[in-house]
Amino acid sequence: MEDHTRISTTIGGSDERKTLRVRVVFEERSGHPVKDETMTLLFGTQMLLGRDEVCEIPIKDNRISRKHVLIRIEPDGVRLADLGSTNGTTRNDEPVTEEIILNNRDRITVGRAVTFEVRLVEREGQICSARLASGPSAFLLAPSEVLIGRSDPKNLTCDLMIYDSELELRHARIDHFYDNTFIMSLVPEKPVLVNNKPVKELEIHPDYTITLGKTRLRWEVIPS
Repeated sequence: MEDHTRISTTIGGSDERKTLRVRVVFEERSGHPVKDETMTLLFGTQMLLGRDEVCEIPIKDNRISRKHVLIRIEPDGVRLADLGSTNGTTRNDEPVTEEIILNNRDRITVGRAVTFEVRLVEREGQICSARLASGPSAFLLAPSEVLIGRSDPKNLTCDLMIYDSELELRHARIDHFYDNTFIMSLVPEKPVLVNNKPVKELEIHPDYTITLGKTRLRWEVIPS
């Protein structure tokens, strides 16, 4: 099928920073081994979703255009625009014909192929992250900061929530700026372990193992 996607000339300007893509691989949760459980963490403000490998969120499905939608995270909202894709995009079953601002719990369907549920996190009146989840696949998009804590319905300001009773509501923070990414313990009496050593703050490198409470995960940088 011919791909009719149109790409805006505003995408990928010289002032845009490269998005860091990380595969967070869960090895153990609440003290129990887990298998094939991952989340893709993306640090950046502008991301493409599509079939093309250059997209920050690549989806391998022929019903999805090479560059299907553009997502932009700004302090006042998360914006999504269909890029003239062949099979279109819908929000809550309504066609997306112009740029929209996402709402919490929106259901976004791309190319009649994949439906994502949206979770937005706001702190101090500004959008901090957007989570797009579809079955076992989940993408967490954040400009520069991710708060990690215990999964709780009242924990509305935490970006990455983990089912682990040993975690506090705000247990750790990951900061990314330019080419550096750091993890910081927020609970002195329950420090984060990196490669089995307690840390207050440490730069994260590929294949580091991070332990929070009784949850262990591996940090895998996805090549750009």
